[in-house]
Order: sequence, then structure tokens, then C-alpha cells
Amino acid sequence: MSRIRAVLFDVDGTLLDTRDAWIAAFDAGLAAVHRGTVPGSAAARWIGTPIEVIYERCGLTRAEAAKAIEVFQKVEAESVREGMRPYPRVPEMLASLGAWKLGAVTNKRRDTTVAALQATGLLPHFQVILGGDSVPRKKPAPDSVLKAAEGLGLTPSECVVVGDTENDVRAAKDAGARAIGVTWGYGTRESLEAAGVDHLIETPDALPPLLRALTPNRAA
Repeated sequence: MSRIRAVLFDVDGTLLDTRDAWIAAFDAGLAAVHRGTVPGSAAARWIGTPIEVIYERCGLTRAEAAKAIEVFQKVEAESVREGMRPYPRVPEMLASLGAWKLGAVTNKRRDTTVAALQATGLLPHFQVILGGDSVPRKKPAPDSVLKAAEGLGLTPSECVVVGDTENDVRAAKDAGARAIGVTWGYGTRESLEAAGVDHLIETPDALPPLLRALTPNRAA
């Protein structure tokens, strides 16, 4: 098995707590098309799923979804300074991962992702950042994982994907990478296990020693 040379992080629910900002943006999107079928507080259980899929689940037509997504993305982008914050111990965890290349792979727009990581002080840690608009298909498709690995000059088997939902696990597995699930985000332990996650961690502090254990012949 290839040794791990890079760690690819999901953003929402893994690095950043964005739930309140996401709910506000989601509800604004529904309001823009005069629909209120599923409130954002209920739809938040789907964070990590492509937003177009979520609005489709809520019964929006294609035209309604297009308008709702436009508003959602605008409101989300405006919320990066006030509505997004790192989970406790995430900054310290990232700072301890100097032995590995780091990337971010998210379904959020790339420009919003960069702004959010910059506003929360995490941006300098990442050598590659891919949003849902950076690839043809969003997670759970493997496109962002494959492109991130390529951008880092590595094979997918040299990467591990860290995320909080089954979409992250499926993207990792279909790309040929390993998957580490986190239990502090928006997904559930059951859904991560059902998707075939390789390892589960309860806190950010658990990631560095796990990576060292998985990479015994790499200085860390």
C-alpha cells in the first residue's frame, strides 16, 4: 500500500463549522423562489451534498433551483467573515501536519472556499484548493480528489481524504484514496461506516497520530 503523502480535507463540517451560514443561505434561496417546503434547519442534515441535489429533493423545478442556487451562493459568500469558524483544535491540527501536503476538496464554490479559509486563518496551510466549480462533477464523484492529487504531483493512492459525510468517503474510494471520517461534523458515524470509511476519529487531535501510524516510514 502506498505511503500517505497528502491529506485532502473537506471543508464544511470538517474544518469549518458553517451550519448557521449554510441555513441562512439555503432559506434565502427558497425565499427567492417563494418556496418553503423544507426549512434550512431540516435540510442542514444534507450539508456536503451538492446544493442542486438538495434543492431538487425539496421539490424545486430546474428553473427554480437555478435561481435559488444563485441566491444561495451569493448569501453564502457574504457570510464568510461572520458565519464560518474553525472547529476547536483544527488550526493546531493543521499546523502539526507539516510532513504532508495539504489540500481542500469541497462542493462549495472555490472563491467562497478561499475567502472562508482566509477569513478563518487556515488558508496558508493549503497547497491546492478545489471547489465544486473546479471540476465537472462534485462529490460524491471522485473528480476533485483526482484533480487534487494530480495538482500535488501524486497518485490518489498516496492521498487520504478527511471528511464528515458519506460523500467524502465515496469520492475517496472511487478515486483510489483512503478515507478518514470525522464524527464532529454534519454526517453520522453510521453513514460513514456504511460508505466504507477506513478510519474514524473523534477529535482533530487524533488525526496527526493516526497519520503517523499509517505512514511509519515517513518522518513526521
